[in-house]
Amino acid sequence: MKVGFIAEPNKKGQIVIPKKLREALGITPQTHLNLVLRGRGIYIYPIDEVVTKLESESPYLAILEKTQGAWADDKSWDKTEERRRKIELTASLRRKKA
Repeated sequence: MKVGFIAEPNKKGQIVIPKKLREALGITPQTHLNLVLRGRGIYIYPIDEVVTKLESESPYLAILEKTQGAWADDKSWDKTEERRRKIELTASLRRKKA
């Protein structure tokens, strides 16, 4: 069994991530970490970007509200789907030939 770095928790259960690992993963004091329990281990992932609820909802929610019900009475959906399938098949055949 290969042993990497061994860290011993203090009385509060805290551990120090070794400097070599922090540098390799780009972990700084400002980096948020995601801790995931899997089986009998803990996986720690650095988080590159945190998206708040307001940030994630605003642009998409506006688009959804604007287009709400746009396809409600679409009687030509089968034709649209058939056309899309033909376009995809044609593109696929072109890629295979290339």
